[in-house]
Amino acid sequence: MYLWDVRIAQIFIFSVLLRSLGHLPNVTVRVVDYNERVPFLTQLNTTSKTDIFIGMHGAGLTHLLFLPDWAAVFEVYNCGDPGCYSDLARLRGVKYFTWPESKIHLIRSDEEGNHPQSGEKHLKFANYHVDPTEFREQVKQMVEHVRNHPKFISSRRIQKRKQKEMEAERQKREL
Repeated sequence: MYLWDVRIAQIFIFSVLLRSLGHLPNVTVRVVDYNERVPFLTQLNTTSKTDIFIGMHGAGLTHLLFLPDWAAVFEVYNCGDPGCYSDLARLRGVKYFTWPESKIHLIRSDEEGNHPQSGEKHLKFANYHVDPTEFREQVKQMVEHVRNHPKFISSRRIQKRKQKEMEAERQKREL
């Protein structure tokens, strides 16, 4: 892992969006699916080691409560509920990002979403297409936020110091 490696976990991502992040320097992208087969402690462990957490509006974003202090969360589309996860992120103390209103035209849906039980129309239950170029730009802003956060910098320095100590210990044992 690079000293300044930023770890990104996404609840759900289209392959085209994943490819759009493929060439960000020193960024590791991991797609996660927090479903009933993934033990909750495993979910918490993954989230606690994530610097940038990305997802659509939905309950999975509550994992932002377990992010490191320097982390950022990106709610790709708030589905008409702009305060929900921004408030939760503010209360947790992590940086919140969402799609800019000025570029909302770059998100589209092919159909109206319907609630699975009631059948009522609702934005939360539609499939969305997101402009990959703008998506990448939003993620780049998040990466910069994380890399410049004092707690992230301190954490990486401590990590590097521990790695050097372990390497020195290993070399000492080999002699």
